[in-house]
Amino acid sequence: MHWQVDYLAVGIAGLGGFVVGAVWYLPFTFGPLWLKANPHVLEDLESGGRWRRYIIALLSSMLQAWVLAVCLTFTGQNAGLGTALVAGLLLWLGFTAAPTLVDMLISRRPLTGWLVDVGHRLLATLVMAFLLAAWP
Repeated sequence: MHWQVDYLAVGIAGLGGFVVGAVWYLPFTFGPLWLKANPHVLEDLESGGRWRRYIIALLSSMLQAWVLAVCLTFTGQNAGLGTALVAGLLLWLGFTAAPTLVDMLISRRPLTGWLVDVGHRLLATLVMAFLLAAWP
């Protein structure tokens, strides 16, 4: 099976998803709320290795954009914007929201932290879907 994706579009979409995360967790957006729900993370952030985490986050975003692009190839050669957004929403719902909700319940993680994280992943996925569909 041959999946034909535009790797420049994937790179742009992956970068777009990464930027969503960078803005989402800033001190004037959802960062303080997320840290309040995950106080142990502050210690980890202060211990160093921050750049390594950013690189891993960027690579993960690139991988997510590539998988989304591959999935969009199954909808047709040129998935329209609406199709791309619905596909992104469904993939997020089935493969992000549902399993992480179970993880949150089992680990007894605060609902607030999960909502911040899952909201970030939804917006990032929709931005990636938009960028992939809008790419010429």
